[in-house]
Amino acid sequence: MSKYVQDIRGVVNTEITNKFASHLGTIVGNYLGSDQNVLVGRDSHTPSQMIKRSLTTGLMSAGINVIDLGIVPLPLIHFNLKIFDASVMITVSRSHLRPEDINIKIFSDHEIPLEQRHAEKVPWDKIGHLKYATNHQDQYLKSILKNTPINLIKDKGFLIVIDCEESLEKPFASQILSDVGCQNIIIGCKDTSPAKIYPEPNPQRISLVSEVTTAVGADMGIIFDNDLDMVVFIDEKGNRIKDQTILAIFSKYILEQNPGSIIVSSVVVSKSLDDIVLQKGKIIKTSVNQVLSEIAENNAIFGGDEPGMYVFSEFQVCFDAIFSVVKMLEILAQKNTTLSNLANEIEEYNRIVFTIDCEHEKKTPVIDIFKDQFESKYEINTTDGIRVDLNDSMILIRPSRFEPIIRVYLESESADKLQKLAESVKSMIELA
Repeated sequence: MSKYVQDIRGVVNTEITNKFASHLGTIVGNYLGSDQNVLVGRDSHTPSQMIKRSLTTGLMSAGINVIDLGIVPLPLIHFNLKIFDASVMITVSRSHLRPEDINIKIFSDHEIPLEQRHAEKVPWDKIGHLKYATNHQDQYLKSILKNTPINLIKDKGFLIVIDCEESLEKPFASQILSDVGCQNIIIGCKDTSPAKIYPEPNPQRISLVSEVTTAVGADMGIIFDNDLDMVVFIDEKGNRIKDQTILAIFSKYILEQNPGSIIVSSVVVSKSLDDIVLQKGKIIKTSVNQVLSEIAENNAIFGGDEPGMYVFSEFQVCFDAIFSVVKMLEILAQKNTTLSNLANEIEEYNRIVFTIDCEHEKKTPVIDIFKDQFESKYEINTTDGIRVDLNDSMILIRPSRFEPIIRVYLESESADKLQKLAESVKSMIELA
């Protein structure tokens, strides 16, 4: 179980170079100590292949034994940590935000110091070994089948439209869904030309999946990212279901089965999740970077975050888009309903998200202004910026760690009040 995720991103071959990646691997190896096992994997994009190889050489130079799982979904790498007796995994993939960026994610039990420093290399006879793993999908699949009412799902004969970016002849996610008894229509898996690379699931991809879903009469459309730790759900009517609504659907079902349990999400979570969870359980709102660690430390049964990332502790403490889809099929089968009906059961708040330019030195004064305004009257959460829960509304101000901007999340039962709230918040920030 990995409590910490450290995300390093930058422009490939400019900011994230082979030299940088090799040095990073050696630093990680120095922290772990020689003769430890580390799992590595990547998505199907060529820059990821290049950077992963450099990371591998850096790890080996520090005496680390590297188990290379090749092109593999992030949840599957995480699932294999115990199997290969490893406490750390590293993935390399194209960024969800910009196609020129590369993401290096380090999953570990302890946060690893990654500041620039001299990296120690071991003598020639202590260099770590490299092993290429095979058949590492089997245990993952067996565990999914063990944790899922397969016969119930098979009896429904679900038809699913799948859009993913694995670029494989037989995408792993569709294999899993076939094994649980679904018929799949696969689109978009092999086209990786630069003109088709978009940041996150964009309107074109969503529109295509929506059209195909309704045209063939599918029960659901799904869009995976290239890591398979994030998923977008589209209902049988072709409507995208909001991430916050999916969080509430999962939480409602899980708490029906396990009343009194703990649910974890980040501070950006909608008030609709409060409405669901507080009826039968407890909710913890944490930093966007601490969802996994809070789930592990509080023995939470479920957790999630934007965009489209969900954790089911019964299976593994990792954002797992594949298991999330299987779990949604379980809910549909158990309740004998549709995804649109499940969504209609969740009360959605009017919600807007925007950014405001703000120099770094002004960010703390902005937070202080909101503290002074609200802390004596309302419940506030300062875990990540400041969140204020009003009677029928929510304000969240989150300063960006890297950019000179502040992210603002607002919700209200009333659309008119939401607009007034937005104008008030903008004025408070701009006058700071």
